[in-house]
Amino acid sequence: MKPLRKQHLVTWRVLAVLLPAGIILAWISVPEKISQSLLQPASSSPLPVVLRKAVSRDYSIAIRSNLDTSLLQLEWINGKILQYPTATIYADDGITKSIGELKLIGRIEARGKWYFPLDSTFKYTSANRLILYDFIHQQVIDTINLLP
Repeated sequence: MKPLRKQHLVTWRVLAVLLPAGIILAWISVPEKISQSLLQPASSSPLPVVLRKAVSRDYSIAIRSNLDTSLLQLEWINGKILQYPTATIYADDGITKSIGELKLIGRIEARGKWYFPLDSTFKYTSANRLILYDFIHQQVIDTINLLP
């Protein structure tokens, strides 16, 4: 029938325009691929002078400084993969406080070297300790005393 053939022709012409336009719009609307990144900033280079050091079976820690000791840095080297993926490092000045009141230094995420800048309030005396804390299980994993 003639009216059906006309409707069929119109339908195919509309589809000939809409299909390519739909494909192009779908291609444009695809979001960019999200790159995976760690929560910590990229590892910086270590400062040259080692002031204090602590060594364990699983990790090695050093307080580093530049030559005039104006900058301080905590170097954390994981020897093994952590059993606690939510491990954070806190600075403890020796006065009993709750974890929420301690100074947060950074988070350890994986095996490797981590460098954290320390501000001028950090004192690397014998009273100062580092506390490795698991905030998911809310437990202290380790307490580290820094040796001279």
